[in-house]
Amino acid sequence: MTADRRYALVTYGAACVIAMMLAPATRGASIQFSGTSADGHAVAAVVDVTLNPVADAIDLTLKNTTALTLDAGELFTGIDFTISGLTPSLAWAAGVQRTVNGSGAYSDTGSPQSLSWSIASLGSGVYQLNFNPNAKDGIIGPPTAGSYAAGNGSIKGNAGHNPFAAETASVQLSVPGLPADAEFRLLTFRFGTSLARATGTITSVPEPGGGFVAGVLGAGLYVTRRVRLRAVNPISAAI
Repeated sequence: MTADRRYALVTYGAACVIAMMLAPATRGASIQFSGTSADGHAVAAVVDVTLNPVADAIDLTLKNTTALTLDAGELFTGIDFTISGLTPSLAWAAGVQRTVNGSGAYSDTGSPQSLSWSIASLGSGVYQLNFNPNAKDGIIGPPTAGSYAAGNGSIKGNAGHNPFAAETASVQLSVPGLPADAEFRLLTFRFGTSLARATGTITSVPEPGGGFVAGVLGAGLYVTRRVRLRAVNPISAAI
């Protein structure tokens, strides 16, 4: 092997190690819910969670996957959770806003907007992320056959509830001192303008691989810090 070849390999190996050392350690999971709202209608949602201890941040993507929106009871409006006894605050919440007119037709904003979501302590280390302080920006599910014609007056042309967040809301939580072994536990999915607890099944699917590296070398290597994510069924035992 020539000296130039050895030098190139050593340099490449050193660059890989540096990329691994500098990479932000993150871990994610997709937490899925399927069940019924307080008014007995079928609802479904997904919360994608990414924990980044290096940045003291947790990124959440809340998706309303409810197949049929009949009324405001099918709006995805909140979650209850804990984070290893730590205190989170809301850094920002954003999403495309959707306005539904009296016929069920809708229009979306061209880009994500700031959403009026907030975070509140429920005591004993439990926090609630919800669509307050007003009745707008609840996450509406996908349209059926291109419209929300099946919805009632709490959806169609309702000035108090419009605009909605269009199917998805992105949220970042600031969690000072977030450790590498932090545990995010999602306790409850809430639907409707009264933040009613939905009943059903919660399952958690860990992200494949479990790690992320912002490397540009294509080395196929990654660093993982152990960050646990758990979903707790509000009806049955912890998953």
